[in-house]
Amino acid sequence: MKFFAQASIVTLVISQVALGAFTEIRKTLPGGPKCNPGIGPKCLDVRGAQLQNGTPVQIFDCNRSNAQDWEFRNHGTTSIRLRNTSFCLDAGSHPANGVKMKIWQCFNNLPAQTWRFTPDSHVVLQNTALCLDLTNGDI
Repeated sequence: MKFFAQASIVTLVISQVALGAFTEIRKTLPGGPKCNPGIGPKCLDVRGAQLQNGTPVQIFDCNRSNAQDWEFRNHGTTSIRLRNTSFCLDAGSHPANGVKMKIWQCFNNLPAQTWRFTPDSHVVLQNTALCLDLTNGDI
């Protein structure tokens, strides 16, 4: 994903798909698609690079760190995993508008960690009408 933004740090939330998306998926080789190619000014980032359950995910200046290196499949359903870790992007046990994103230990087929990419580049929580979005829709 790449982010063209003016502000520094915001928290990601999930919201109704109708609100729009902020993501662009790029394919890179080897290793398949990469969420943050590091070419934009803002990237999806694990706050403080703290690899523990519940650490918030934020938008932060791209710095090519491991805290911004995500892997996923860009077709069908997928988890969004922090590369070379056991942590996934997680929507929590009660996904709803305004729920803040975090990382959590990856579990296969866990609904809070199962995402899909729409043809118009939305990142949608599987089996919901909720998509990954910016807090209040802005940065």
